[in-house]
Amino acid sequence: MDTKPSPGEPFSALISSMKPGQKMIEKLLQVDKSFDQLEYYYDEFGFRVVEEDGAEPKSNKLLGVPLHVDPHHKLQWEAHLEFTLNSSVEDFCWDNMKTSLPRSAKLNQLVAQGIPHHIRPQVWMRLCGAVEKKHASKVTYDEIIRASECVNTASCLEIEKDLLRTMPSNACFSSPDSPGIDKLRRILRGLTWFYPDNGYCQGTGMIAGHLLLFMEEEDAFWMLCSIIEDLLPSSYYRYNLCGVHADQRVLRQLLAQFAPHVDKLLSEHDIELSLISLHWFITLFAGVLHIKVLLRVWDLFFLQGSVVLFKVCIGMLLLKVSCVNKQHVLIKKG
Repeated sequence: MDTKPSPGEPFSALISSMKPGQKMIEKLLQVDKSFDQLEYYYDEFGFRVVEEDGAEPKSNKLLGVPLHVDPHHKLQWEAHLEFTLNSSVEDFCWDNMKTSLPRSAKLNQLVAQGIPHHIRPQVWMRLCGAVEKKHASKVTYDEIIRASECVNTASCLEIEKDLLRTMPSNACFSSPDSPGIDKLRRILRGLTWFYPDNGYCQGTGMIAGHLLLFMEEEDAFWMLCSIIEDLLPSSYYRYNLCGVHADQRVLRQLLAQFAPHVDKLLSEHDIELSLISLHWFITLFAGVLHIKVLLRVWDLFFLQGSVVLFKVCIGMLLLKVSCVNKQHVLIKKG
């Protein structure tokens, strides 16, 4: 009889279809000589964590607390969803829910507090319009996949090269027989067929990989379609990345306006910010932020759109500049 995993247990936060089987888990837990015999474990999201790099067990910070659902917060969300989405008086069921979440002050408040992890996939899809996009599409996901399998382009070759390099530290993508590899391949090939003017961009692989940890393959595909078409400016993932390059210029202007001391520091040291931040934007911070922080950022991103990327980026820069200034003060005192 299967028992429900406790919060914090390895792989406990993954969708069931992505959890490695027992044989694969045993293989994963074998000592890896490439890590010089360092002890490591797999966290609730399937990421390999070296013991000395893990969060302190008694830490009250986000990274040190197992992912769990607060009962009161869960009830607040379910009440709000039933009130705004349920089209009948039946029990709480996603099949009875409308396809989009109406914006409201209450919704903003709930999202700011975090979306309960067990309903994140369905809420994300309704926040960004992925459910509506899925239903409105003239072609089904299965048809997209079948069509993309018949195409063999330079983009397909690049995808194959990147599959094992996208999230190598995650058990779901670390080897050719990992449960996420075939799904990631189908999604990325499907995207190149669905958006022929875009081709393949590595950033979409990082986003797709992280989405697959929490939602089914087809849902992750339509989420990416919403990201490409609705949440980000056009041409973000074109060959020349002109959309994301334009956002880098906007970012620098915002820094000059709202954080002039940061902008001045970058100029004094002749630092080209886009060399750092372009990767942050194009991956939506996937692989940049710790997964627990990323989830909270994505909660807001799927509600508010690309403005969140600017807010998070500027916030990160302010935090780093503050740390640098403190270090300079300590050095001078020493």
